[in-house]
Amino acid sequence: WLALQLCRDATRAKHFMAAIVVIVCGYSAYGIIAVALSPEPIHWMGTTWSPGLVSSTFINRNNFGTYAGIGLIAVCGLILKLYRSDLTTRGGSLQFRIASIVDASAQQGALLIGAAFLIFVALLGSGSRGAVLATGLGLLVLSVLMLGGRGRGFSGRREILILCGFLAVVVFLAFGDMFLGQITERGLSDEARMAVYMITLRSIFDAPLLGYGYGTFADVFPMFRDRSISVEGVWAQAHNTYLEVFQGLGLMFGSALVASVILLVIKCFKGTNVRREGVMVPAIATGVASLVGVHALADFSLQMQAVVLTFTAILGAGIAQSKSFRLAINDDKGWI
Repeated sequence: WLALQLCRDATRAKHFMAAIVVIVCGYSAYGIIAVALSPEPIHWMGTTWSPGLVSSTFINRNNFGTYAGIGLIAVCGLILKLYRSDLTTRGGSLQFRIASIVDASAQQGALLIGAAFLIFVALLGSGSRGAVLATGLGLLVLSVLMLGGRGRGFSGRREILILCGFLAVVVFLAFGDMFLGQITERGLSDEARMAVYMITLRSIFDAPLLGYGYGTFADVFPMFRDRSISVEGVWAQAHNTYLEVFQGLGLMFGSALVASVILLVIKCFKGTNVRREGVMVPAIATGVASLVGVHALADFSLQMQAVVLTFTAILGAGIAQSKSFRLAINDDKGWI
């Protein structure tokens, strides 16, 4: 609600996204330093949950991976905004556009590119398969929304995509060992999680209308647990936020909760098509929503306060910028 009200001003919304990037950079830098000092802990913060992998101050690396992905999408939005503004102003031949991109990267974009590099390395260092793949989807959505749509005078889309893709591949090849190691060791799926999903789904059908009460998964799951999973360990989360929502709230109210978020994301998506300027914040919000929405299928990052509060704040800012402030104050229908 605060982001919705305060980010109606475009400059303030841009500063808010920059603040998100600075904060995520801080957590990323800490996570990398903590791994570099391993096995010795940083005494005033304790040990990490996943030795050898970047988890920063989060309880595990997957939650941090989602948080780092949010920051990466935000900083990439700022970078694309810089390139878009610079090339729209200058235009010119192919050689001139390439020179303009290099010039912007070396001057105004240097800090942003450095921040993107730091966050991307931390994301790959988390080794989270789901977070990396979901972030890739979020970046794809961001790129399509910011480099396409309205603003027909914008040139240099191809050059920007080639440059960003090349840099991403270089960083991935240099720092992607942890992520590729997780893929090699565990593959892309987890048999234990699939068994938990089936057990949770079975429990939903046992009380489909009103559910068991929000947040009661850890208490309800043992009643349905069977031999399809090991008897060792405690499953405090289903590692699928949607299944937990439907189990706790039932299909009726669970659907209402999920639909309410989807409607807000759709409003941000429409804002990227309606607005000629100020498309960056709604595009970032849509990209971040794609990231957390997909990753919620395989993990519980949206049940961590740091992730969900950051996501909802970005979503509020995206809604605020989905319509120009001048049109908003003249709209008889008002705001959400």
